[in-house]
Amino acid sequence: MDVFTQIVSIVGRVTPNHIEMLGTAFMVSSDGKYVTAKHVIGDNHNGLVILAPHIQKINDFQNVSDTQCQPIEAKVLEIDPIKDLAVLKADIKFTGKAPVISNLNKVSVAEKIGIFGFPHCVDGRRVLTFQEAEIGAKVLLESNKIMSKHAVINIQSRPGQSGSMVFSPKTGEIVGVLIGTYAPKSAGIIVAGINPAELNQTTHVISAEYIKEML
Repeated sequence: MDVFTQIVSIVGRVTPNHIEMLGTAFMVSSDGKYVTAKHVIGDNHNGLVILAPHIQKINDFQNVSDTQCQPIEAKVLEIDPIKDLAVLKADIKFTGKAPVISNLNKVSVAEKIGIFGFPHCVDGRRVLTFQEAEIGAKVLLESNKIMSKHAVINIQSRPGQSGSMVFSPKTGEIVGVLIGTYAPKSAGIIVAGINPAELNQTTHVISAEYIKEML
């Protein structure tokens, strides 16, 4: 599990006053290629950075008061707006063995998957967090008349988790990328800054097989 502390990171953007944490990204090659959700970085590709790992072991206590970080410039290599994926490149080398990129075909409904990401990093909280959930369903989602493989997982995702790595604890392979909470179209009612339509217990994950097409 310690390997995930070195390959799962925060993607951020440099602003005049600070570094804005945008969401989660994870390394998919030893030469510093990272994958995240396209909506995490948006259409502004200026000033993007990957924050270097802040812990070495998953059981280390993470100091939430420590605001120091090591930003490393990141460039956008590939964007797939249909599948909501982006590949970034940062000047980071990884000498360990990264997990194999697989797909959602390798996991079954009701099977456990693991998630590593940074929930609430958009609110300034940098804590690498492991979560576990079950595959609730496998679905095909259409965007611009193109079908993509997704899984519905039984967990409510939090802001900052988009782009998180989803893996199979059984095989250790990366099977998907967390895209976000399923939010049906609502009437636009917001209560205390919250869209009630987003208060559900399921989240969408896109199959990791589409990463290979972008590398």
